[in-house]
Formats: sequence, structure tokens, C-alpha cells
Amino acid sequence: MRLLLACALSAPSKSDLQQADIVEVRDPTRRAALAGLLPSLPWFNDAPSILVFCGNGRRLRQCFERRGMPFTNEHLDSFFNATVDASLVLMNSIRAAAALGLVCCPISILRNHPDEVAEILELPRHVFPVAGLCIGYPVLEGRVVPRLPLSLTCHVDRFDDSDSEAQIASYDQRRLAIEAHAARVAGRIEPTTPWSMAKTDQYALPQRDDWGRFVRDRGFGTD
Repeated sequence: MRLLLACALSAPSKSDLQQADIVEVRDPTRRAALAGLLPSLPWFNDAPSILVFCGNGRRLRQCFERRGMPFTNEHLDSFFNATVDASLVLMNSIRAAAALGLVCCPISILRNHPDEVAEILELPRHVFPVAGLCIGYPVLEGRVVPRLPLSLTCHVDRFDDSDSEAQIASYDQRRLAIEAHAARVAGRIEPTTPWSMAKTDQYALPQRDDWGRFVRDRGFGTD
């Protein structure tokens, strides 16, 4: 784990500010408390390792305080920089785990309960959870999840999604066919809901509408 964490924190960092921290949750009481927030993930507490990736705007502010200087960038970009740093460290952690033969599952649903997570992990002001990560040993063989076509997501010189409706419709059909084949091979029920419909249904429910309030309570300016 120390090797994995070191690799994770070697991720690129905006201006070398290094505004990301990882909390490895080992204590059974804290793990159980986090698991209690996630009834839809009954396997969460069974993971061999649980990490929580945090954006850290505290450390830089402490550097300003030690020099007796006012913090001059109290606006939304300060929060955004720490978020991106933590996200890059999360991705690096997943890549490092894969190199060690491990598998991962990011847990963004922790942000549904930011106040509780901050309390359980004793996160100070200007430190906030970005996502959790469960790490363990593979039980099933992994598979590649089809992504949207590069013709839709990669642009030349200017952004252009004028053909998005047709491209997404084609992607829906291709992905359904691939996942149906995988389900047949594994003896599972074949999926019938296209990706675009499933994602629309998923995001039709309000999610984290108090996140802005939480970020402001952490001490970040959002202007």
C-alpha cells in the first residue's frame, strides 16, 4: 500500500501545489461508519483497502499564514485546482493498483454525505472529500467497457457536436450488443436499456444539491 500511495501521489499537480491527500481508512469503527452511509453498497466494508481522496486547500493557506501573508486567491479556481489535483491522484492510484494485479471501484457517492464523511475522517477546514476507492483482489476476469466514439469526444480546432444525436444512437446499439454478448457468456441477464436512457434515468434524480453549501462551509470562495 505504501508503494501504491507513493505512485498515486506522484501524479501531475497544478503548479506543483500538491493539493491532494489520501486517507487510508483502517479503523473498523470508521470503516463501519462510512459503510453505514452507503446502504446501496453492502460490499463496501468488505474491501481489503478503503481510500478516500481529498482536495487539500489547507496546506497552501498554512504557508501563507506562516509568512504573515493574506491568501490572495479566495475564489472558485482555488477549489477547482485542489479538486483536479485529487482527481489526478485518484486516477494514478487506479493505474498503480492495476499494475500490482489489483482491481478498484471509485466511490463518488460519498459526496452524498459530505458533512458526515468530513466528521468521520476529521477533515479540517479547506479539506474536502472528492471520492473513495475500494481496492481488492479480482474475483472475475475484467472487461473493457466501450466508450463513446472519438469522432464525438475528440475535436479539431473547434468544439463540434452537431452529429451527437446520431453518434449516441449508434453507440447505444453497439454497447448493448457488446454487453449482451458478455452477459450471455457469463450466464447473466442481458441488458435491455441503452446507455443514454440509463444515464438520463440515473441523473433525473436530484443529487448533491447541497454540495455548494458544503464547499462554502469548508471555507472556499465560490465566486
